[in-house]
Amino acid sequence: MMSPSKSTPAQYDSIVIGSGLGGLSAAAYLAAAGKRVLVLEQYSALGGSSHVFRRRGRWEFDCGVHYLAECGPDGIVSTIMRGLALDDRLNWLPMDQSGFDRIIGPDFELAVPVGWDAYLSSLLEAFPTERAAVQRYHSVMRRLGEIANRSTVSSHAAAGRALARSGRAALFAAMPFAVFLTTCGFSPRSILALSVQCGALASTPLEIPTVAMAGFLQDYVGSGSFYPEGGGQMLAAGFAEVITSHGGEIRTNARVSAITLAGRTVTGVRLRDGETILAPTVVSDADIIKTFTELVGLENLPLAQRARVKSWSMSRPLINGFFGIEFDTGVQPNSNYFAIPTWADATSLWSLVRMSRQLIDGSGFAGNGTEWARQMAARQPMFVQSSSRRDPGNRRAAPTANSTVEVQTITPFDPRLWGFDGYDLTTGDYRASSTYQQVKTIVLDGMAERMEQAFPGSSAHIKLAELGSPATQTRFVGNSGGAPFGLKVSIDQFASLRPGSSTSIGGLFLAGTSTRWGPGTVGAMLSGVHAAAAVTERDLVTEINSGAVIADPAALSVWSGDFDPLSTTRGMSAVAGQEP
Repeated sequence: MMSPSKSTPAQYDSIVIGSGLGGLSAAAYLAAAGKRVLVLEQYSALGGSSHVFRRRGRWEFDCGVHYLAECGPDGIVSTIMRGLALDDRLNWLPMDQSGFDRIIGPDFELAVPVGWDAYLSSLLEAFPTERAAVQRYHSVMRRLGEIANRSTVSSHAAAGRALARSGRAALFAAMPFAVFLTTCGFSPRSILALSVQCGALASTPLEIPTVAMAGFLQDYVGSGSFYPEGGGQMLAAGFAEVITSHGGEIRTNARVSAITLAGRTVTGVRLRDGETILAPTVVSDADIIKTFTELVGLENLPLAQRARVKSWSMSRPLINGFFGIEFDTGVQPNSNYFAIPTWADATSLWSLVRMSRQLIDGSGFAGNGTEWARQMAARQPMFVQSSSRRDPGNRRAAPTANSTVEVQTITPFDPRLWGFDGYDLTTGDYRASSTYQQVKTIVLDGMAERMEQAFPGSSAHIKLAELGSPATQTRFVGNSGGAPFGLKVSIDQFASLRPGSSTSIGGLFLAGTSTRWGPGTVGAMLSGVHAAAAVTERDLVTEINSGAVIADPAALSVWSGDFDPLSTTRGMSAVAGQEP
């Protein structure tokens, strides 16, 4: 099979821009449904923010797949994979049910278990002097959480009906989470402890609505916490298998410069090298703001849509510290840790607000990045997890008795704080900035301290340490402002107030974490199914929920026992299944 020449534009039924989990799930369902689909990925490997990378031949790090919900027999993730005949290829490893998340601080621990009743018991044990506040908090969060259903958030009316079922808890749904915790009667210290999980949604308790945090807890407290055996790249590999085995094609190192139009109707795409590829439908899993401002062009949108795009705000950037350590994290529970270094900022509600403004917004540092970094390293809570602890059988992750640890937290994007102001982020030249390197070193030292809180003794055995900054996220994934979770989760950008699959441009559809199915791995994959449903005009969600298998199991290739998902999804050419 030959690739079409550049003088004769290729013709496909659908083109998918971006190979994040939203784009890949859309492409897999389109290919399984009989569409000739092409996936275009600007990076050298598939997966977007979910891909893994390796260092020194002994460490493998997950960029984004840290834990998943909805992986039980009837869960959203399991259903999506079953509809693609992938359910027997992906094994979900459960995390510690007595505490998949553990919020730790000086002389404090709150284990977040599976099950709402167990969660109440854990809260009462952690906050023995605030029983009334705990009861109020738990009652509202449970009621709001149990009416949440990502797969059916289709309209304002549906969201309204769901909210009505929560009864009086609906009164708190739109309230900023920090305000709700204050209303419950918690002390500033307890508010800080209960707020740190907001970072899992790249948000702060001052921004995120209570209903969104309730939905997050429902995902994990309600359905359990899991990790894919073999690492996060297994998800991308599974979707790629369906695409290529059903006649679809994938190109890596293929940057789209424009979505081509005839009037307000899609005709295909143009690549950075000038090649034009034709298709009547395009699914964009690229950054949503760049999709409309750069690939489509605001001038091609209706006036109302232009105003809406200009009003959007992106989620907070996340930074990731990656540590390879000669230390066995397997001696501790299979849990995530939200590590609080000090209670010094929890003396009052105002001190908590000041901490957020200083450390997360960078307020008051006037471009003094090194001082901001020192304050952040000493004071900011961080998320700590170990993929090798999740999956000790994956020898690609780390050698025996060694571990990989990822530390993550929210950060300002402000290039003046990071020292890359004035640099073109696409070239990587910003890495030559001495300020940039100094800030990274300071932040990494703080991350090592948070790792030490979670895994005592580990910081003395660091053999490798790297930091992925907002500039890194923008360079490799193309996200506006380094925001990996798409649009900010705020009351005016939540659920049905986020974009759906269809757009005002004929033939253009959306997938990814900026859509109404929400941020994170589950939301991204579900958005892809809905995008494929919109393209094919089939109710694929209802079909797979009813047990339908859209893909042909006989078409899938056999994975060997030493199957390597990263090498399988790296450097793919335009011809299905071939490598350059």
